[in-house]
Amino acid sequence: MKKILLPILLVFTVHCGYAQDWKDIPVPAPAGEQMMWELQEKPSDDFNYTFSATNEKVNFGGDKWYNFYHNQWNGPGTTYWQYDHVTVDGNDLVLRASRNDNTAKMGVPGVNAGCITSNTKVKYPVFVEARVSVADIALASDVWLLSADDTQEIDMIECYGGANNGNEFFAQFIHLSHHSFIRNPFTDYQPRDRNSWWRKEGVNSWGEYSWNNGERQYVRIGVNWISPFHFEYYIDGELVRVLYHKAFANKINGQWEYSHPSMTNGQLDFDGGYQAVTIHSNSSTYDFKRLQSASDASSVSVIDPFQYQEGNGFTKELDIIINMESQDWHVEAGRTPTDEDLADPAKNSMKVDWLRVYKPVEDPNWVDSTITSIKKIPTATIKVYPNPSSELIHIQSDKSIIHISLYTLEGQLIQYEAKKGFQTNFSLNRVNKGLYLLQIELENGQKVHRKIHKK
Repeated sequence: MKKILLPILLVFTVHCGYAQDWKDIPVPAPAGEQMMWELQEKPSDDFNYTFSATNEKVNFGGDKWYNFYHNQWNGPGTTYWQYDHVTVDGNDLVLRASRNDNTAKMGVPGVNAGCITSNTKVKYPVFVEARVSVADIALASDVWLLSADDTQEIDMIECYGGANNGNEFFAQFIHLSHHSFIRNPFTDYQPRDRNSWWRKEGVNSWGEYSWNNGERQYVRIGVNWISPFHFEYYIDGELVRVLYHKAFANKINGQWEYSHPSMTNGQLDFDGGYQAVTIHSNSSTYDFKRLQSASDASSVSVIDPFQYQEGNGFTKELDIIINMESQDWHVEAGRTPTDEDLADPAKNSMKVDWLRVYKPVEDPNWVDSTITSIKKIPTATIKVYPNPSSELIHIQSDKSIIHISLYTLEGQLIQYEAKKGFQTNFSLNRVNKGLYLLQIELENGQKVHRKIHKK
């Protein structure tokens, strides 16, 4: 992403009145030009209170949450979400699992598990981050975002932490993904590239890492949902994966790789069980322009290649859901916990220390770091037309143009192009209908802004 603010402003935030567990941890994602992060108090929670298990569906945490899924469904695979498997112990949210002898699901005994849902929905642009200690068991520990109609899902963390019961391979990874659904008939897309499975050097089991002989360890997982076609994933404050329109960017062994998928006869190509990708370029540091170039070279969306969302990307308000679950594909492969594992307090609980949500707002103290003197710069004459436009705008200036950037009205950079000359064209084909801020940077250092309408 293009950095055009003073570095301290990239992570500057507005905090609410009470002391949060995360108060000394800066938001790792940039808020955008002329923007700053503002904490959203309603969905954010430090879990520094107590909530006892109950056999009823209830709100808790000052009505931030309720102790079940966001509709009446009681879980995937052999999962049975239960009200009484949710507690808050004064420091953490605690979700536990236990055996359910019912064999109605998949013909085998099931798993009781905890699940909670937020009473406040979130929508882009938004940054959501949680500090999580996954369960040391062959079950999924999850923090995710889901639309009310179950068609748009962003998975912040999906981790099968325990390395027992044949789960040694999956226990090494944190899955960073999303789903685009059609519900009737049920159809599902999620990225299946190898790099959607993130691994930390030295961690062979996230369950063992989290349990840590009873001294629980945590991992920070964040998603910066910038626009309908732009997601960033952060782990322990580090940007590790970005999805933008038709390309991936992944940090692999300290280097950034930019790639894009392919299709044959309307179906995604696969290689060795993973979604095939073409490597476009590499860099030592993250470069949004390289990612945009990879997207331009591709014809296949990484967000919704089959157009299940009718080409609109992810636009719906999403609930925040935290849960444990026993998924069918793991059960079918025999990767399912034993009765002993489910009864073991060292294995059967997932903890969340805190969850925080931020929105970008206008920064009243914003300073353009490119201004190095107060010398008066002659004002340029700029023409931008047609406006509104459905595809292409023409830009004409009496001063030489060097860069053009397109921002959301919330300040998130979504398109950038280097230019040279006094007139140029700028494509709007990659953005949805709506209002945007166009920044035209001139050779003399001047920046001119125009609000444009994509129709």
